[in-house]
Order: sequence, then structure tokens, then C-alpha cells
Amino acid sequence: LGVSSTELLEVSRILAQTGMRASEVRRSLDALAKSTLAPTFNDIKNTAEGAVAAMAQFKIGARDLERVLGSINAVAGKFAVESEDLISVIRRTGGVFREAGGDLNELIGLFTSVRATTRESAESIATGLRTIFTRIQRPRTIQFLKELKIQLLDTEGKFVGPFEAVKRLSEALSDIQPGILGSFK
Repeated sequence: LGVSSTELLEVSRILAQTGMRASEVRRSLDALAKSTLAPTFNDIKNTAEGAVAAMAQFKIGARDLERVLGSINAVAGKFAVESEDLISVIRRTGGVFREAGGDLNELIGLFTSVRATTRESAESIATGLRTIFTRIQRPRTIQFLKELKIQLLDTEGKFVGPFEAVKRLSEALSDIQPGILGSFK
């Protein structure tokens, strides 16, 4: 596939360090080697690090890695975002996003939307999202938003999830007059 044996050895070492079985390393290595053929992926080592993060954080098996990398490639090819940016957000924000109840496709969609709108760096967006998803679940934040008629808990008192929370915030805040948030300080 045009990947040097040195690079493949280095990537297989990264995969093996995660505790994967040999068959999973082989399957993952095959998917990663194929990613180098896609025009949106640049560095197989960085892609491997992102793949490991995605697999661990979102409970993705080696058999599904090729599909996940294909999805990342498709999004990068269609929207104003690079595969490396998506890998970066998965590595930096994936764990918090998953713990908040989100899935990988929601994270990719949300990041892509923010990136296309703001053109901020992937690192800045990832850091911002990680902070938002950590703080948005705090009881004090939930209560503050409830005062603004923004409900982030379901009928059972559980957090609605990061994607749904952003959706609700976006809808509610689009109707708020400028300056009104200052009265809640």
C-alpha cells in the first residue's frame, strides 16, 4: 500500500501497547495502512494514535476501524475540515464527550460544524468543547440554564447528552436579546 515497513512497525508497536491481541493488531494495521491511500490522511502514526483513542473512548473494535477511518475521510472530503483535525478532536475531547453520553459521529458532526463556522484551530475547538462538556453537567450550570428556561436534564433527572445539550442551547440562545445574559451574573 505504499507504506514503509518502518512506519508499519512503529504503528504496530503503538497498537500492541494497547493490549490488543495479535489478530486485532493485524486488522487495525491493515485499516491504518489503507488510510494512507486516502487523500485526507497525512501521517499514519498520528492516525494510529487517533485510532487508538477512538477505539478506547468509544468502544470501537478493530473490525470497525476501517469503517470509522472511512467515515473520517468522507467528512474531511466533503466539509471544511481535515482528517488530522478530526483525529485531534477525538484525542483531546473524545473521552469527555463519551462520558457525557455522546457518540463518535455526534462529536465529528459537532466539531465539523464549529470548525466550518469559526475557522479556529482544531486544538482551540477541542479544548473549548472539552471545557464546555465538563462544565455543562455541573449542577450549578444546569440550574442557571434552567432559570433561562433551558432544560438539560430529562424527565428522570439525567443529563440529556452533549449533542442534545448543544442543540437545546443553540435553539434557546438564538432567541435571547443581546445583553440579557448580563443580568444573570
